[in-house]
Amino acid sequence: MRPVIALCDANAFYCSCERVFDPTLIGRPLGVLSNNDGCIVARTPELKALGVAMGTPAFRVRHLLEQGVIDLRSSNYALYGDMSSRFMSVLEQFSPKVEVYSIDEAFVDLAGFPADQLHGIGADMKQRVQQWTGLPIGVGIANNKTLAKLANYAAKNYPATGGVVDLTDPVRQRRLMDITPVREVWGVGSRIGKRLDHWGIRTAGELSKCKPAWIRKEFSVVLERTVCELQGESCIPWEEEITGNKHQIICSRSFGQAVTTFDDLHAALVNFVDRACEKLRAQGKFSREALIMIRTDPYRDAPQHNANLTLSIPEPTCDTRRWLQLLRPGLEKIYREGFLYRKAGFMLVDLCDGTGFQADLWSEHVLPETPAMMTVMDAINRRYGKQTLKPAAVGLNERPWHMARKMLTPQYTTRWSDILKVNAKGQKYPSTFH
Repeated sequence: MRPVIALCDANAFYCSCERVFDPTLIGRPLGVLSNNDGCIVARTPELKALGVAMGTPAFRVRHLLEQGVIDLRSSNYALYGDMSSRFMSVLEQFSPKVEVYSIDEAFVDLAGFPADQLHGIGADMKQRVQQWTGLPIGVGIANNKTLAKLANYAAKNYPATGGVVDLTDPVRQRRLMDITPVREVWGVGSRIGKRLDHWGIRTAGELSKCKPAWIRKEFSVVLERTVCELQGESCIPWEEEITGNKHQIICSRSFGQAVTTFDDLHAALVNFVDRACEKLRAQGKFSREALIMIRTDPYRDAPQHNANLTLSIPEPTCDTRRWLQLLRPGLEKIYREGFLYRKAGFMLVDLCDGTGFQADLWSEHVLPETPAMMTVMDAINRRYGKQTLKPAAVGLNERPWHMARKMLTPQYTTRWSDILKVNAKGQKYPSTFH
């Protein structure tokens, strides 16, 4: 049986989430900003039409905001994460096999459905997600992941498709590839696109006609795999079929304002350690080596001090407390007074599961275990919200390293105080913005 895969991708996901709860934004140029309200990371078609590029610094469009021409919002990760979960739960009603590729897109296994029903199933997916979550999506259907991505590109860029494209027909595949710029192929992008252009390869169709061995020689095995998929083969497995450990988990962020004291920098790193270890436990993994990083602002005309330090323990662990014991003395080694620190990070490396690792000769434990306290803490945080329980060193008050989010909307779906209020006439009134 040939594989059949649907790629479901939400349109301008961050912006669409904002519009669900504030209908006055529908039809208006809207952008969502990165951490600390720095750059635009999500745009509606209306904002794109004004020539505002992805990654544009917020200050460059401040005049448009003040004139009321555009709207900007700070990143509301709690809202986006919850809306993503709802989106994925709808897709799971169509297939037992759903691979979440990112916060706003997922691959859905449709193998076994009759070919003449695939477009209808895609339309049902689109309609149900729209009705149940308010999110507009595009659905691309094909026999492998690369072609499903290509079909999704057509679904989102050609209004006549109605947002659903079935590309299982080889004739339709060829027709679409011949008009699709090569840079729109999954995994190609701008840099590789320039090199392909040098060889006269400008469309997906021209790329599909290349010999895989030549592509591997001149480019990479990754692009060779892409070419094979454009030729109809299925080379990219489902995530659950991939064996092996992830190699690292990193939690890093730029600060809302420069950090100048040891205590504030330590509190920020404690927060990152807490989050990284929580992710580690969620994956059922352990680590015995980590890296802490501190950075000053390279764009500021001021003295610079960037430093890294590796932390090691004898046996693998996922216990937050073990890493916190090493964090403070480690930070004391690399911290220097008098500098304006703008970023810090904590990275767990060389991850392993409970079996494949080199044990410590003097350890009393044969296999690493998740401490009961960590299990209880994770359960409470899952039920009552992130960081309901957290290390005391993080502190309770607002810190300089917290993100600056001056245009943050309410957490409509995850905080009781932010739930929308509806009057008798059916008009929605959002809670006051933070």
